[in-house]
Amino acid sequence: MALKFDPDFGKLPYIELECGHRIRCYGRLTEDQLAQRGESREKVQQQLEVVYERSMRAGFNLRPYETLVLSAVRFYEYDGQKAADVLVATQGIMRRLEINKTAEQLRHVFEEGLVWLAPVREDSGAAAIIVHHGKQWNTAKVSFKDLWAAIYLTVQVVLNDETVHFTSLALILDYDGISMTQTSKMKPKLMKAMIELQQLRLIETTVHSVNTSRLFKAIMEFFAFAQKGCPHKTFIHGTDWASLHQHVSAKCLPPQYGGTAPDYDHGLMASFMRHMQHKTITFGIEA
Repeated sequence: MALKFDPDFGKLPYIELECGHRIRCYGRLTEDQLAQRGESREKVQQQLEVVYERSMRAGFNLRPYETLVLSAVRFYEYDGQKAADVLVATQGIMRRLEINKTAEQLRHVFEEGLVWLAPVREDSGAAAIIVHHGKQWNTAKVSFKDLWAAIYLTVQVVLNDETVHFTSLALILDYDGISMTQTSKMKPKLMKAMIELQQLRLIETTVHSVNTSRLFKAIMEFFAFAQKGCPHKTFIHGTDWASLHQHVSAKCLPPQYGGTAPDYDHGLMASFMRHMQHKTITFGIEA
């Protein structure tokens, strides 16, 4: 794994994983990629324009985020209006929560090592994001809002890899050593908004809670019940790595999750964000 710079995209940074996939802040919509998927450029562009027009009317400019919009269009079977409704609703919630932030504004979350990507992808190209909600989370340095803003920024970065559009994303929430102080930061109002946000899908997603205590497992099971009707599949594994590996391959995870992948250097993600500086990679900027 290494941080590199792409000369074809203004020397923008990307992280090259050992499996050949890239973590990057930009995407491409090329004729070759469309042809490989059996997609019509005219059809795809037509639906993208539906999303752009709808988002502009709602006060957002999504044109700079072509691969993100393309992921939603593909997920909703090339129904631009449906994709637009979901994207605009998502942006509205993020604006209300004040979590549509730039890489620079969220760099501290990555420097703390709270949000990072699994070091290896599945053979299908499916990706996993790992989030530390437990003892590693210093609430004095990172707010609950900023933690979740960083998650959604990372989702956007993941979706710049077209392969993920046609596979899935696993969100692994690590609650190792979570304290009552940390739990108190997860206000019911915020949790409700987060559940609403999770209901608006841009990609096939599963959510996995690990290192959960018995008490916290009961709390998470309650929230899982509260999410009845939520399209995401939610699993609570505790420390049963065999259970987790039924959904995310052991080869994709580092040893701390019973996997065989190399330890992930979360400093790479922090460096990635640092090199972005004030360049905006945020989910839906205002028009």
